[in-house]
Amino acid sequence: MATQPYHSQAPRQGGFHRIADQMGDAMLTYWAHGVTVILGLLVFAAISVPFLSYFGLDALSKPIFFTLHYVCAQIPSHSFYIFGHQLGMCARNFSIYASMFVGSLIFVLSKKRIPGIPWWLWGLMILPIAFDGITQMFGLRESDWVLRLLTGTLFGLGNVWFALPLMQKSLLESAQQTIPHYYRPQSYPATYTPAPVYQPVPAISPIQTEQTAAKTDHAE
Repeated sequence: MATQPYHSQAPRQGGFHRIADQMGDAMLTYWAHGVTVILGLLVFAAISVPFLSYFGLDALSKPIFFTLHYVCAQIPSHSFYIFGHQLGMCARNFSIYASMFVGSLIFVLSKKRIPGIPWWLWGLMILPIAFDGITQMFGLRESDWVLRLLTGTLFGLGNVWFALPLMQKSLLESAQQTIPHYYRPQSYPATYTPAPVYQPVPAISPIQTEQTAAKTDHAE
């Protein structure tokens, strides 16, 4: 009994708890992969629209184009064109989602070890897109495709470098806090020592007692 591992004292979990634990482990391991896949699908869909239209596949390109309208205004004058057909997103939004996809892909390939940026640096990276968009909205100036592409890329990379490492850190901390104490022996003080094992004292017969007393009298 004394040689059994400490975690053997943990209660057995039922099937539901095992499934929940497996789902939690999968989410903790692959959540960033899911974000990368979603961003990649958006970028791929935006690029596919002009190619599908060029080959006459309007039955596919038009539904994709209209679906992307939920994430982008798709202003024709602010968009790129391939083969004379409009991209599925405007230049600014395409640069945002493309840079977020590339940044999240790098984050996943690094095994989620890229350190995050501080909040003030994130603020500096999103400041150009705010200035460019607000001044254009109020008619103070007119932006061009270079500024839209540059400010969108800074905005997308800033979001990824700030949010993804922060989310990974929060998930790891939450996972450690939800582990039961019997699975975390390191939570006990370093000075903890196991209780001494009780060893019964062998009984002494009356004959042995008389012999011991006789030896004592003889020695005196």
